Amino acid sequence: MRRSKLVILPLLGLLIVPSSVLNAQGRRGLVELPPEGTRRGFWLAGGFGYGKESFRFGSEPFFDNAEKPVFAFRMGGTPNQRLRLGGEIVTFVNPLTDEDGFRITETLTSLNLIGQFYPMPAAGFFLKGGAGIGVSASSVEGGNTLSETGFAVQYGVGYDIRLSRSLALTPTVEMIRHRFTKTGDDTLHERLLHFGVALTWQK
Repeated sequence: MRRSKLVILPLLGLLIVPSSVLNAQGRRGLVELPPEGTRRGFWLAGGFGYGKESFRFGSEPFFDNAEKPVFAFRMGGTPNQRLRLGGEIVTFVNPLTDEDGFRITETLTSLNLIGQFYPMPAAGFFLKGGAGIGVSASSVEGGNTLSETGFAVQYGVGYDIRLSRSLALTPTVEMIRHRFTKTGDDTLHERLLHFGVALTWQK
């Protein structure tokens, strides 16, 4: 019995060590504690913003078309503290009425594989890039929808403003370029300058 007490009492002492002692040891590097707000695991983000869309055919100069809302959703994983990978869908929506009174909705959508690179792991600033599929569509209310599918590429910057361990407010500025090619027609180029803000959640 005496020997059992001699073994059990030191173990109990280890279990009730004040957390402040462990934290102090962690600050000196004696105990590895997980840093607050680090990037990890599965993440997703949804948001909206302002988009300025312009287009050109062939080698013509770009023409400004419209400035309308943009909606974005992205999700993925975190290989390490410097990199996040995932997929993103960005849609620019331009509702209008033609000269005959018909309501038309123009959309420009990109579905891209993206990467977010954090040069300074402890900070929220990141460089963003991606590539994938672009879809330009025009639909008439009560009528048909015409669309083209092509190639899309995007690049920009952003910043994660930490709200809690799992949530961040993420403003971004990016350019998304689209290229649509049809046999016998000039290549259609569309670009979207996107200023957005999203709420980012990580598991």
